[in-house]
Amino acid sequence: MGSIARGLSDFILEMRGEALEPLARQRAVDAITDCVGCMLAGADEPLAESLRRALRAAGGTGAAVRAGEAVGGAPLDAALFNGALAHALDYDDTNHPAYAHPSAVLVPALLAAAALEGCSGSEFVTAYVIGFEVFGKLGRAMNTAHYRRGWHATATFGTLAATAAVARVLRLTRDQTVMALGIAASSAGGLRANFGSMVKPLHAGYAARNGVLAAVLAHAGHDASEEAFEHPYGYLELFSGEGGFDPEPLHSWGRPLEILTPYGLALKPFPSCGATHTGIEAALTLRAQMGERKPIRIEAGVSELAFAPLIHVQPHRPLEGKFSLHYCIAAALIEGEVNLGSFRQALIEDPRVAALIEMTQMQADPSVGDGAEFPTRLTIHTEEGGRFSCFVPLAQGKPDRWFSEDRMRSKFLDCLRAYDATDAMALFDSLRVMDQPVQLGDKTAWVSRLKACVRSVP
Repeated sequence: MGSIARGLSDFILEMRGEALEPLARQRAVDAITDCVGCMLAGADEPLAESLRRALRAAGGTGAAVRAGEAVGGAPLDAALFNGALAHALDYDDTNHPAYAHPSAVLVPALLAAAALEGCSGSEFVTAYVIGFEVFGKLGRAMNTAHYRRGWHATATFGTLAATAAVARVLRLTRDQTVMALGIAASSAGGLRANFGSMVKPLHAGYAARNGVLAAVLAHAGHDASEEAFEHPYGYLELFSGEGGFDPEPLHSWGRPLEILTPYGLALKPFPSCGATHTGIEAALTLRAQMGERKPIRIEAGVSELAFAPLIHVQPHRPLEGKFSLHYCIAAALIEGEVNLGSFRQALIEDPRVAALIEMTQMQADPSVGDGAEFPTRLTIHTEEGGRFSCFVPLAQGKPDRWFSEDRMRSKFLDCLRAYDATDAMALFDSLRVMDQPVQLGDKTAWVSRLKACVRSVP
């Protein structure tokens, strides 16, 4: 059996875009659309300004699009910037079994690659499916041991996934692709200790940039170990540790195609950690049932796995609130919705939130199942003696609960509230028909529409 990198290289080069099932391509278009909205929404986040200052200090300029900016940047800088923005609000899509955020890595990396080489909308979609495949197969091979060890798979898996996608767009040879994957294996990293800070979204930017860099270096003749995956001191051993890994998925590229698996791709209904979504939905359901009754005790039964990402209870800032089930439940009960505006400092400091958090207990509940999809059983006791309970096993946005076109549009336009409404709608419409053999630089292409979407506040 050849090296893992050789097998993956064959898959990257031999994938026939026209042979992909229409549903796979449509799922990719949906994910790309969703990610572009998240990326533009992130342009007004504090981390965007710190990145702007840092990139100005570094002196990089170029034609690669930077979300919300009138002036572009160098492709590597743009990949870093756009990747961080796409994940800044934690509103971007997820993947299980990778427990990662694929599009926040793949879309910025592919935008940078398109600026370097040029590609059609259809080629962009095919490359996205290839990158997504790498996310999923690495997840099957290495999780949940990898995730439990504290690695943020958006970065560790994403660097290799971005490399695979970009290698396709840059039309690397088989040998160059193998070298690019070896280079990428040594640039992967990302610690879950930084969840709730600006560094977490930066992980997506790192992965996007490092994937582009690995492919460009390989194209320029830089070499690497062909056995960077399976070497005793290689990627699989070092990132898996005592939990071990299963190499079989890494010899089964496209079988099955990850983007079509039952839990492979999930759009986010709420701008917070995916482990909070079933709890938020349950809270919204119970709020409607309770009416004016006053809660006195709240019990959130979750799986053991939920405790890994939900590292905050009483948040002190909005980013921490995205990783607090306690806060997300409180916000849902108080406001009757959870959207981008729910993660604001004023609500974090609201005494009503503190009171609800104080009465909330999050506990492991064996009855919810193994927890791979973060199910939640929420029970609220009221001072009138009532008891209201709701079990949500699967979040909205999963393949079995996919977004309608109206839901796609409403989320996208919510993300682009700071932009001209006509430009936002034109961008959405162009993204929905992006899977065509039209070069992304043409006037009719969505990238041109993206460049036109500039933040209303400089």
